[in-house]
Amino acid sequence: MFGGKKSDEEKAAAKRMRQITAAAASAGVTVMGGKVRMPNQEPIPIDGAHVTIEAGETARKRITATRVALIGIFAIWAKKDMSQLFITIEHEEGIVLVPVPARKEAQARIFATMVNGEATGVGKTD
Repeated sequence: MFGGKKSDEEKAAAKRMRQITAAAASAGVTVMGGKVRMPNQEPIPIDGAHVTIEAGETARKRITATRVALIGIFAIWAKKDMSQLFITIEHEEGIVLVPVPARKEAQARIFATMVNGEATGVGKTD
C-alpha cells in the first residue's frame, strides 16, 4: 500500500550500512545518511570510499603541506600526538581525516575492513 517490498539486495545493502555505521561510531567516526560527517570537513559518501589507518609515529615522519602552511618552517619541529591514529577516508568527492585515540585501534581496523572489504594494516612502512 505504501510502496513496494524491498528486494533481498536492498535489505542486504541496508544491513551492511547499519553495520558500517555502528563500526564507525565505535571508532569515533560519524556516519549519517550514508555519508561521513566530521566537524569542519565536507561530508563524503561512504559507499565507494577507501579507508586507511596511520599510526601517530608514522604520521610524525611526514611533514604535511597543511602543517607547513599553518606554522611555516617550524612544522619540522612541531610534534604530533603519538597517542592517536589517523583514519583517512578517501572518495572521489573528497577526503576526510579523523584523529582517533590509539586505544580504539581495533575498532578502527574493523571499520576500515568493513568499508574496504579487506584487512587494513596500521602503521605500514613503505
